[in-house]
Amino acid sequence: MEINWSEQSRDDLREIVSYVVVNFGTRKAAEVLAGIRAAAEQLADFPLLGKRFVEDKELGIVYRSLSCRLNRIVYYIEGDTVNIVTVWQNRRDVTRLVTELTQDSSRHHAQR
Repeated sequence: MEINWSEQSRDDLREIVSYVVVNFGTRKAAEVLAGIRAAAEQLADFPLLGKRFVEDKELGIVYRSLSCRLNRIVYYIEGDTVNIVTVWQNRRDVTRLVTELTQDSSRHHAQR
């Protein structure tokens, strides 16, 4: 399967890396980024690896979530593509994530 990162998910990665660089250093930031990318790449072969997370019934999208240490990769599967919509830092409020996915899901859809 193809992995497709949304603009939001790319922004999330930049934010996470910046946070880790400031608080833990460049080496740790590189480790975190490599871990997130490796987890995302696993989805190409095992798209159902993440747990069912939330469903947007209006759009008919089932979002899945794959934990990656202190972060969560949120994605949905469409045909032969895994669309990563966000990389959520687990220190953030998960109810906010659910609200964003179900009320403003159009901004999360992956850009091709």
